[in-house]
Amino acid sequence: MAQQRKPSIAALKRQRTRRLARLIARAYILQQRGKQTELYTMICDEFVDMGGVYVKFLQGVLLNNVVMKKWQNPNKMRIFENLDTVEMDIVQVLQRELKPDALRDIALVQPKPFAAGSFGQVYYGQHINGKAIIIKVLRPQVADLLAYDLRLLTMFTRSFAKREYRNIGMNLNSAFREFRHSTLREADYKSEALFAAEMFEAYMDHPRIVIPKTYLELCTANVIVQDYLPGLSVVEVLKAKQDGVDPVAFVKEQTGSDLDTQLISFGSALMAGSITMPRIQGDPHPGNIRLLPDNKVGTIDFGISASRPRNQPAFFQIINSWHKMYAESEDDFDVVSLFTSFMRFFVNDLYNALRKLGGRVNINSSAGSSGSYNLPDNLVNEVGKVVRNIMQSAIGTQDVKTIIREGRTLDLFNNVVNRGNRFGLVMRIESTEVLRAAQTYMALVNSLGRRDKVFAVMFETALNDIEKAIPDIRYQSDDAMTMNQAYETIHGWLERVASRDPDLFQELVAKVKIGKDISVPTEPTIVEEKHA
Repeated sequence: MAQQRKPSIAALKRQRTRRLARLIARAYILQQRGKQTELYTMICDEFVDMGGVYVKFLQGVLLNNVVMKKWQNPNKMRIFENLDTVEMDIVQVLQRELKPDALRDIALVQPKPFAAGSFGQVYYGQHINGKAIIIKVLRPQVADLLAYDLRLLTMFTRSFAKREYRNIGMNLNSAFREFRHSTLREADYKSEALFAAEMFEAYMDHPRIVIPKTYLELCTANVIVQDYLPGLSVVEVLKAKQDGVDPVAFVKEQTGSDLDTQLISFGSALMAGSITMPRIQGDPHPGNIRLLPDNKVGTIDFGISASRPRNQPAFFQIINSWHKMYAESEDDFDVVSLFTSFMRFFVNDLYNALRKLGGRVNINSSAGSSGSYNLPDNLVNEVGKVVRNIMQSAIGTQDVKTIIREGRTLDLFNNVVNRGNRFGLVMRIESTEVLRAAQTYMALVNSLGRRDKVFAVMFETALNDIEKAIPDIRYQSDDAMTMNQAYETIHGWLERVASRDPDLFQELVAKVKIGKDISVPTEPTIVEEKHA
């Protein structure tokens, strides 16, 4: 019997295009009928079957509580480490990729892969030094199809996801460009190997974080060779929890370690490293974390890194607000501080403008109007109070706190506060890699049901470690802004609000007294600034 020919790259591209077009059409119908569970299940199942970048897209959203609950598939956790493999002659691959001298360093390799990720599959082997190793190989056709699949996924995002997230004033194209950039990096095995080696050096003396050694001399554009890191995958812990097993007891039985201690150690290293290190592991999902004896935690797969944010004090403030949220009782926690820290990080120009105009300001307008206004010392907090009141009025005080503690702050702001983008906030996408990594870890802890036991201690530990490394970070200020720059920024913001929600505009004007002058078409000029 003649061997069946594999479809060409051109044929595969046509097939994927037709498949995704049909998916978008079916998704639109289910969305219009309000069948959210069927909608999520259909999309997620189809993406798993398509593999590659579609699975990578799912890995970024699965731990989100909404997606986790609505995707009705008992095997959904397999996307983190047990994906389908393709037939490949690993010996032939190594002979093609490595020079004879390097090839001799690999004493043996098993012919069948034991694990598979979005782009590669992994084989057991042994180094000539006697250590167990893993050999990670980029699957055939990944490089040929990746750019095309990313374009198709962009089409899906624009046609479907844009309707799901239309309220937030965020450039969806910019957000997807960031996903595209990180995904292309993950298929760059040379860069991944260098980052893995960098992480090994950074944590080689850490008492609890374990990074496998990477053999750079055995790594190529298609192959990565590292020490094998044993241990219990967090995916297995999540599966046990889904079956009704207590995760803490399960980890204790399997490794002898305390799960909460391990989550605290890993999380505090991640949060502190987001500010004190050039970059951190950017994709800490369950399949990339190994729980080891002696309360140690290992991490694998370094295809995605998260660079240190440009505004480090702003991200420190977010970590500090998270700490307050979980360290205080629900009665004591106020959403205002959390909102203002996110504003400083995402909408820094407006944050600085509101802080700049706090106090007493004399304003002259070229239209002839002038006035002296007593402004609250902290206009950022005043805007935050408006946000809090909208949330509480819409869904109740306790429900607001519950949603925020579940890590769904941005969902709450998007779907309740900023409905129709009435707040007129245009969020900056830059430097959000660390935020995405932090929220991936937080979603993981939530999915294990350990939030109340882990977060307060973890964030406090991270804050202490950051301040040891950067003692003055709590008091560092943002870039300087003149009074006129601040006025122009708030002027533009309130104009956007007025065009979207006149009632909200009036409410904000009650807090930001210069609102009446801002409504004048001509540009005002601030001539004097006074502070108490």
